[in-house]
Amino acid sequence: MEISKKDNIKNLWQQLPNDGSKSDFIALCSEEFGRSKKTIRQWWFTKYGDWSVPEEFQDIVIKLLQKKIRLKNTAN
Repeated sequence: MEISKKDNIKNLWQQLPNDGSKSDFIALCSEEFGRSKKTIRQWWFTKYGDWSVPEEFQDIVIKLLQKKIRLKNTAN
């Protein structure tokens, strides 16, 4: 069974450490997609917002998350 994009985003998000990486990623998405940081924080990457990354951005968000995690892992 293939994992949904929403679940993939959720799993990748949870792999980001709580060392400012998540805030940095929210800022990156804000610039990349022209949305406010508050909107992204509250709706895209929370259970409260039901992980509501717009469909047209999901593939890009997955790629950006994978890249951010890879960079964090190689920096450690």
